[in-house]
Amino acid sequence: MLRFAARESGLAFGLARTVPLPRFLAADLAASVQGKNSDDLVFTTVSGSVVRSANWRQKVFLPAREQAGISDRFRIHDLRHTAAALMIQAGYPPKMLQAILGHASITTTLDLYGHLYPGDMDKYADRLGDAAADATGKAKMGPNDAEDEGDTMDSSYDLGRLWRARRDSNPQPSDP
Repeated sequence: MLRFAARESGLAFGLARTVPLPRFLAADLAASVQGKNSDDLVFTTVSGSVVRSANWRQKVFLPAREQAGISDRFRIHDLRHTAAALMIQAGYPPKMLQAILGHASITTTLDLYGHLYPGDMDKYADRLGDAAADATGKAKMGPNDAEDEGDTMDSSYDLGRLWRARRDSNPQPSDP
């Protein structure tokens, strides 16, 4: 994965952020960076100056949106949300997404995009069951292992005993 340093006018004090650039996009941009220095602009106006958000919106984004038949309610900022959703779908971890989006706190990232991690609870709950079974040496039970609906794991499968045995791995503060 290549890196692309993006300077956004909205960032305080002119800070830059480096984000991963997928190879397919790097190949598409190769012609645009050919013969340029590392400090040169990649995207410029026809005259070679900095692209301003308002001008780009008026001259590029709005005509492209209209040509694509996308609703007038679709904003430039929605491109950012779309990119974040695609990164989540591709398996980016929340902390990586936070860094790419430039959020100061993981709370912001998870508040905005946490709902896009569907179905993960069941996957991790199953992993916890597998870890408990591994720790006790018991065979893992699958969803069809119970003989009837009232059947449960035998009483020797005591998770309480397991947690008590590992109590020191996560000590709680003692009373003052």
